[in-house]
Amino acid sequence: MDQIRVSKVEQMRLVRSGNNTEYVGTLHLTTHHMIFSAGDLELWIPYPMIHSAVLVRPPRRDSDDNIQAVYTEERALEGSIRIRCHHFLFVTLRCTDIRRLYDVFATVKHLACVGFLEQLYAFDYRSDTADDAKAVEYDAHAEFRRMGVGVAGGVGQHWRVSEINREFQLCATYPPVVAIPARISDTTLTYAARYRSKARLPVLSYLHPNGASMTRSSQPMVGLKQARSVQDEKLVEAIVATSEPTGMVPRFRNERNNIIIDARPTTNAVVNRAIGAGSENMDHYRQCRKVYLGIDNIHVMRDALNRLADAAVDAADVSATASDLGNAEPAGMMARIQSSRSSWLSHLQNILVGVKTIVEAIDAGHHVLVHCSDGWDRTAQLTSLAQLCLDPYYRTIEGFAVLVEKEWVSFGHQFTLRNGHLGHPDRFTVVRAGRKRVPEHSEDIEDIDRDVGETESADDGPQTGSSIFGRFATRAFRGVQSRISSAIQTASDNLDDIDYTDTFFAEYPELHPDYVRPVDPSTGTSAQQKRGFRLGRTKHDRETSPVFQQFLDCVYQLWVQHPTMFEFNERFLLDLFYHGHAAQFGTFLGNNMQERTAIQMQERTQRVWSVVGHDPQLYRNAVYLGDEAKREQRVILPEPRFVQYWSAMFSCHDPAFAKCTEPATRDELTVETNSNYPTVRTEPDELAVKPTNLTDSDLALSSNVWSLDA
Repeated sequence: MDQIRVSKVEQMRLVRSGNNTEYVGTLHLTTHHMIFSAGDLELWIPYPMIHSAVLVRPPRRDSDDNIQAVYTEERALEGSIRIRCHHFLFVTLRCTDIRRLYDVFATVKHLACVGFLEQLYAFDYRSDTADDAKAVEYDAHAEFRRMGVGVAGGVGQHWRVSEINREFQLCATYPPVVAIPARISDTTLTYAARYRSKARLPVLSYLHPNGASMTRSSQPMVGLKQARSVQDEKLVEAIVATSEPTGMVPRFRNERNNIIIDARPTTNAVVNRAIGAGSENMDHYRQCRKVYLGIDNIHVMRDALNRLADAAVDAADVSATASDLGNAEPAGMMARIQSSRSSWLSHLQNILVGVKTIVEAIDAGHHVLVHCSDGWDRTAQLTSLAQLCLDPYYRTIEGFAVLVEKEWVSFGHQFTLRNGHLGHPDRFTVVRAGRKRVPEHSEDIEDIDRDVGETESADDGPQTGSSIFGRFATRAFRGVQSRISSAIQTASDNLDDIDYTDTFFAEYPELHPDYVRPVDPSTGTSAQQKRGFRLGRTKHDRETSPVFQQFLDCVYQLWVQHPTMFEFNERFLLDLFYHGHAAQFGTFLGNNMQERTAIQMQERTQRVWSVVGHDPQLYRNAVYLGDEAKREQRVILPEPRFVQYWSAMFSCHDPAFAKCTEPATRDELTVETNSNYPTVRTEPDELAVKPTNLTDSDLALSSNVWSLDA
């Protein structure tokens, strides 16, 4: 704890992006939160919620400008700490005591970048209002029974539940209990798992009442030699046969109505053969055809979100300036986001196109196998969204909790890695005021260029292997070139900061770009640490991506398009998004069930569903039709052409600021989509989804539907 330099700072100044109001108050740095209080304002920021922070040092003015120099109050205020949070809160801190400002930055970096999950808030948090007794309890056996798995004479009579993975010996990232075709033995599963990346073999995700199934897996290990697995082929054939009365596929049936969904762009799947993976050879999978969805990888999605965040904060600052001049324009935010080239909405559209393909196939009685590369990112998005459309149960509050526990938690979505719960030291940087900075999203250039063929789809026609690998080589070279160029540019921009004659880094060595935290002897890790120039960022930083956030955004699009079909409201989705990063509950911590079991996550932490169970009315949709909706329309379809900017998410309506500002008034809150969907108009007091601190500009944004065909 020797690096915790300060715990309380008086007369700290805080400005929120988009609002030029400056708050002067007290900053407290606790073990798990940064707390700022000023009058009615009390802002709590959990450290895992901090995406990145920049310490802006006052500009250099003379040769003896160092840590011991005496700063006037005016000059000290030229320094600042700029913080970006995952939930799109952007704040700037300033202090008249520059040493205090440096101490705050060093302390926040130390507390935000931890080494173990057990150091997070969830392992210390206990609340009387969070009632675990009322929380949704996910039981795999009960959920399989609800779907009819193993019920004699039912649609699931040819399925069975297997506990072969009870000790995680078959697959470290799969749940202990899986459902497979009844005629497939556990021995066959053992051999089939060897053919799939990370041993994530095809298992049941959802069984529809018409007998059609949705299964999920990872990519097959085909390689350049076109390897095959008889056991994997028999497993897929048995899945297709489960809807037949005899449990066997007729010998002479040649229709290929069932689908193997590969979520990746076509070229990406082909190029993966070079590393021993790839995609199925359809000559060996009877009764199936393959569809590529062209959904980009985690690096492209991270870059899209960074661009959107940059546009959002720029637009907020412009809006605040215009407001001060009495000339605020609601369209300013939209215009900047549209010109940001983030492609965020285009990515949502691609996902919803894939969901629509899956839903239509299963509703027609065909089986669908879904996979991407490792089967825990794009696969989870597609399978969970498809089930949301197919089954009204998952559109209830209880059902949605079960869906998340089943498709995301138990099937090994890497929440800690993707959401960056442990923090990334590389995201805490030190710069000089007045120096031009490289935009944050430029750091991802090397990852984007490495992702070949992101625009190709299954409709691009046949392509020769030479052209594919030629483009791959070209892009790989460009990626290395961009990475080196970016690193050199960054080093050049930071030249003044890495001045070893400046005693700043002597007193704050943990803020140096090359600093490596000392090894804890209790871990047994080697004490040898390499110091010096590092090219690029840490591996864990490159693995972060807004996968679960993207899923929630897609759910929001469905919620807007079918407002009467969901029991939960917008606040429910926003709170899940917040807690996905805040690390207050154990639900969204850990990377797989084996890791969660090893640290006794369920016994040592509370679940986010306990908050829902304490006050379910808070999250209930006032216009939900309930049982009437289930009878009227069991299956809903997404409309990918109409997606909209989720204002409440990207505008960060933090409740702390609602207490300090006059809530906006509006006679009506309108939820509008296109002419194919109903328009719902209710009074604000009757609609639980309205955030209390929406501005008129935000309300205008929330009802503005974007047509990507326009």
